[in-house]
Amino acid sequence: MSTPKTLDYLAVKIAQEMVTEATSPTIGADPKDLENLVTRALGVLQAQGVYALYLYLYSQSGEKKPIQKAAACIVAKLWKALEEEPVKKLFDLSTGQVQSWGDMLKKKNNILRQVAESLTAELDTLLLIRDLYEQTLIYARYHAKTLDKDFS
Repeated sequence: MSTPKTLDYLAVKIAQEMVTEATSPTIGADPKDLENLVTRALGVLQAQGVYALYLYLYSQSGEKKPIQKAAACIVAKLWKALEEEPVKKLFDLSTGQVQSWGDMLKKKNNILRQVAESLTAELDTLLLIRDLYEQTLIYARYHAKTLDKDFS
C-alpha cells in the first residue's frame, strides 16, 4: 500500500517539471525571464483569481518566442496538476490528457470553459486549487531563481 501524496508534494513535483521543461533546449526560456513571468502570474492569481491566471498565461502564450512557449508550458503543467492524485478525484475533465504546451494552445477555448465551469463552481474546490497553484508558482519562481545564480 502506497502512502497518499500531499498537495505540497504535488506542488513541488509540478513546479520542478514546469521549470525543467520551460528552460530545456526544446523551449529555451531564460531562467530570469521565466522567474519574472512566474512572479507576474503569481501576482495575477493572488489579486484576481484562478480564471484570471489562465487568461493571463494564455495572453502571454505563443509559438514564436521561448517565453511565450514557457507561458503555455506553465498552463500545461498547472492543468496537469488537476489530473494527478490527490486532486483528480475532484474533477471530471473532458479535455483528455494534455501532453505538451502545444496541446494547451490548441485546446485554449475548451480549457478556459472548463476552468470557468468546473474550477470556479464550488468555493471549497476553488480555494483548494488557488492554494495549490499559489504554492506551485512560488516553488517554480524560486526554482527558476536558483538556475539564474552562480553558486561557484
